Amino acid sequence: MLPILLRILGVAAGGLILNKILTEDEENYNDMANTHNHFLKFEQNISLTPAKKAKLIASRKALQDRIVNYFKAYTNLPVPKFYIQGSYKMQTMVLGNDGTYDVDLGVYFLTNPNVTSFTVQDYVKRAVLGHTTGGVEHREKCVRVKYSGDFDIDLPIYYKTTFDKPYLATKTTWQQSDPKELCDWFEKQRKLKDNNGQMLRLIKYLKRWAAIRTKKMPSGIAFTVWVAENYKANSRDDIAFYETARAIKSRLSWGVSCTNPATPFDDLTSKLDSIQKINFIEALDNLISEAEIALKQESHEKALAIWNKHLGSKFPTI
Repeated sequence: MLPILLRILGVAAGGLILNKILTEDEENYNDMANTHNHFLKFEQNISLTPAKKAKLIASRKALQDRIVNYFKAYTNLPVPKFYIQGSYKMQTMVLGNDGTYDVDLGVYFLTNPNVTSFTVQDYVKRAVLGHTTGGVEHREKCVRVKYSGDFDIDLPIYYKTTFDKPYLATKTTWQQSDPKELCDWFEKQRKLKDNNGQMLRLIKYLKRWAAIRTKKMPSGIAFTVWVAENYKANSRDDIAFYETARAIKSRLSWGVSCTNPATPFDDLTSKLDSIQKINFIEALDNLISEAEIALKQESHEKALAIWNKHLGSKFPTI
């Protein structure tokens, strides 16, 4: 008799525990506040259209041809190879507030050019001068070609020998840097954790959130690494976004930093000063608090209004 009674009590207790779990889930994530489909539309609104991609591909090809022809005609250096990298390669690119975007096209020499880093940058700059009406900028770590009102193509320049990792040209020196290693690391994370593209979408959502903040935020690549390392999958993007943001915040409880998982293994938040890091954490705290409120809303319209407030005008409210 006693074993039967204990089993009955056990089942009852289990039912109470299960009911408590379900009640908490219902409290945290109200079905009336389900904005998953609106997040999917948001992702479309901040991503490159097929027309923009086609224009970019054509522009990139023309730029590569121009650089190759210049090096053949005017230098004694080997003809470089090219590697598209950064957010375009990782499929995490988002449009800027004005609809423009930046693309990284690596210019690679497969041997040591035996000239200064500045000299190689200057050759590339001369190769692309006059190519667009937007002009050319010789920046610290790349040559930027501006396509007015549309996009910029950044041309970081590297050399790579058979047994060494790539060296990036700056205005003053060559320094080790391996963007392909970073892309490979990210692709491994994506294949391991993300089978439906959600992790890519969450990165875009956070990058867009950061882009519309009035104060300086961490770089897009920092958000990419944070999401890859702290990704919380869910059938709903709004819940996954909230839980991933919360996991990132927990990760940063001892201070804002983001170690580059590839050469040169630097801190991807090093350009932020202490005040900017505090501002970022405050903004992230606010986002997480408001996201939790949105997920508890009994009004679908109110939930949409909260997300629109924090993610900007590209987030649909109908």
